[in-house]
Amino acid sequence: MTKHHRSNRAQEILIFLVLILIFVLPGITHSQVIGNGYNNSLIYKIQSDTNTVYLLGSIHVLAEEYYPLTRSFSYAYYNSQKVVFEIDPEILFSPETSKKNEKYYTFQDGKTLQTVLSPGTYRLLKKKLKTLGIDIKDVHKFKPWVLHLTISGKVDSSIDFRPDLGIENHFYRMAKDAGKPTGGLESIRDQLDVFDTLPMKVQEALLKESLALTNSKKREKAFLHMVKSWHQGNLDGLEELVESFKTYPLYYKNLLVQRNNNWVPQIEEFLTEEKNVLVIVGAAHLPGEDGLLHLLTEKGYELERVSYVMP
Repeated sequence: MTKHHRSNRAQEILIFLVLILIFVLPGITHSQVIGNGYNNSLIYKIQSDTNTVYLLGSIHVLAEEYYPLTRSFSYAYYNSQKVVFEIDPEILFSPETSKKNEKYYTFQDGKTLQTVLSPGTYRLLKKKLKTLGIDIKDVHKFKPWVLHLTISGKVDSSIDFRPDLGIENHFYRMAKDAGKPTGGLESIRDQLDVFDTLPMKVQEALLKESLALTNSKKREKAFLHMVKSWHQGNLDGLEELVESFKTYPLYYKNLLVQRNNNWVPQIEEFLTEEKNVLVIVGAAHLPGEDGLLHLLTEKGYELERVSYVMP
């Protein structure tokens, strides 16, 4: 592999990692899962004395059948003068991003996947990568959590459900075309640290899980349930997904608890501005006792559901 090829692969992997990390999915198949009725959007608004902040729970991969989006999405977008994502897309897609952050997702101390993984996991990984058309030698310096997300991502990037059709990408394109300012709640390093700070044994366990679940019926069922829950605005269904993250307590803390608590003060700061702000985060950040809805309610804010269900 040439140096130029490695650089391109690193940039592609980094962007994909962040897209997947925003909402770690249980897997994607070719099935269509549009439920009955219109999308009962997971969009909430908080009004202050000076403005309104909209909080939109998104899903990061969708199929064309979900477009056009229903009126509640348009209402929140067009009534906001700024759109804030988990990471500002202007930074994510910058050419310097991959090179600047490479040290966080690759080994820098001479270690490789073969030296940190158990022989059994390494053999399974090598076999799986081969079916995906990837030579393990080309990715031997990537950390186990990177391969965990990459393997999940290869399944997630099916012909029907794609990141470029996700909610974030949809509204980023709209904002960019309209010249509407965008922002981010955290840096790329913040998101990479969700996994990079995990002990190596946890990284390997996540990798083994992704290898075991790839193409399984259980994985397909979990994904279909997750998309249907999002599409119907079913917070209870999404909370089941959130509960599954607790299998790895540190992972759950890094992925949801810590980040949600970091975001609440920023949302409070948006409420002091004069112009309206649309905040778009993965839907998994909304439900549960550690979710943004509960945390903001505990702070004394009144959240009103925006549900214009007509197309």
